[in-house]
Amino acid sequence: MSMRSDIHILIVDDHEEMRDFLQDILAEQGYQAMTAASADDALDCLQRREFHLVITDIKMPGMDGVGLLERIKSGRGFSPFVILITAFGDINDTIGFIDKGAYDYIIKPFKMEQILIAVKRAERELRMRRRVKELAERVARPHSFQQLLGKSAVMQQVFEMIKKVAQATGSVLIEGETGTGKELIAQAIHRESPRKDGPFVPINCASIPEGLLESELFGHARGAFTGAQEQKPGLFIAANGGTLFLDEIGEMPTSLQAKLLRAIQEKKIRPVGSTNDISFDVRIVSATNRDLRQAASVGTFREDIFYRLATFQIEVPPLRQRREDIPLLIEAFLAQHVAQGRDIFFPPEVLRALIDYSWPGNVRELRSMVERCIYLCESETVQFEDLPEEMRQQIRPENRYCLPDDKTLEEVELDYIRFILDRCEGNRVRAAEILGINRKTIQRKLND
Repeated sequence: MSMRSDIHILIVDDHEEMRDFLQDILAEQGYQAMTAASADDALDCLQRREFHLVITDIKMPGMDGVGLLERIKSGRGFSPFVILITAFGDINDTIGFIDKGAYDYIIKPFKMEQILIAVKRAERELRMRRRVKELAERVARPHSFQQLLGKSAVMQQVFEMIKKVAQATGSVLIEGETGTGKELIAQAIHRESPRKDGPFVPINCASIPEGLLESELFGHARGAFTGAQEQKPGLFIAANGGTLFLDEIGEMPTSLQAKLLRAIQEKKIRPVGSTNDISFDVRIVSATNRDLRQAASVGTFREDIFYRLATFQIEVPPLRQRREDIPLLIEAFLAQHVAQGRDIFFPPEVLRALIDYSWPGNVRELRSMVERCIYLCESETVQFEDLPEEMRQQIRPENRYCLPDDKTLEEVELDYIRFILDRCEGNRVRAAEILGINRKTIQRKLND
């Protein structure tokens, strides 16, 4: 059996026969184990090299196993898991052992299987923690900003824009397709701004009926309408000193847009059913998946409120324009589930297929796909067949580019450009988005 060189175990017992017995059991299972005849010897071993797991008897001359446990757990940084071996008469102390930091305990007399079960359980948790740390490091800066991830040039530009507009006071309009993470952008603006200690209050303008939306935003006086038994301050007042995030602002009724414009201009709101104005101090950040400039030109969205909301504009790119971020995002989503003991692996061939997919649902669709695979895959490695049917239809093998092994780099590049153009039915704008180059470059390479 191959050695598990990344899991190192130290056995501590004053009886040589027990040390040898445990070492032989673990060696048969492929573990590397060293032995120490006392707690002091064990501390010397721990000074010289790193161990992931310590198995120690409690009853020993000099410092006992509990003393060794306390010394191990008193240090900073990583400390090995400790499994205590205790006699039956010590059972009442076991809760205290766990409180002191013991990972597990085994009661004498024990069977070989008990030792192996405890060791394998510790190994699984060690590997899980290592995986969590690895994934966290791989998605860390400079590819992360607040809760956003992206190493692509377009996302790095978004990060820089957030930092700039966060320090200003004007309203911000975030534009992008559904599922691109517009609310995360709004939260990042808030956390980077001088208002970060104030509230961040979101509202989806499309999810609340027109008759209730005004009351939600501006509040209402007692008795303003049937059921208004108490005065309600509204979200403008709830967000005072902070940020009010108006999601799906393009769905706001035009009648309410006029009242919103007045509130922004005068920094005052008038609750429904009231004759008194209330001042507020709120920065407004809005988001939409519609083209509000076009909507304003055809009269479905007020032009004056558009310019009030869009002092600053941030365009969030769809996932298909930042394909190099897909592996990074997958790792981040996996890391959120690894801590729950669920871990899978996306092999390179599946990652390539996912990068080729159009992602109409953007990052939200990607997150759902990862979660689906985590819970439905039969093995720890994701296969092409594990992907949702609609994805497989688009990225089935005959629709994917196969890298030839008998052509020059220049020939391969030209072949791939033609392959993408064919996939896009000759649409050079779409092909340029996928290839990450401009249309003039495509034309030049085809004409060379």
